[in-house]
Amino acid sequence: MRKVACLMLFAMCVPALAQEMEPGEWEFVTSMSAPGMPQAQTFTNKRCVTAKDSDPSRWADKQQASDCKVSPSKKSGGTYTWEVSCPSTGMRGTGTARITRSTVDSELRLAAGMGGQKFEMLTKTTGKRLGACPK
Repeated sequence: MRKVACLMLFAMCVPALAQEMEPGEWEFVTSMSAPGMPQAQTFTNKRCVTAKDSDPSRWADKQQASDCKVSPSKKSGGTYTWEVSCPSTGMRGTGTARITRSTVDSELRLAAGMGGQKFEMLTKTTGKRLGACPK
């Protein structure tokens, strides 16, 4: 489950890669669902997005804490896609984020075979800029 938590954080952080995002205070709402879960788990996170947050090299360093490798696939306009591979858990997946200066809409689909059981998870994140960062 620790890897799943890291990947959920990844889904919330990916939007920070986009240089089109306007710096300021942002609110991200993330919903995680999987077959067998009685209902989706929803998390809300507010954070100050700075101009530095758009530097992919800084972001990639944070991901080294897990064995998951994130490979950017394509950027087209305000849409970004990527692939995720986590060798120790066998998890693999794909993600898409649509980003404007004031909104984010992303989706991460993960699948793995754990103990002979197939595991799938869908994480959706929406974000909106609230205004300037609090002082």
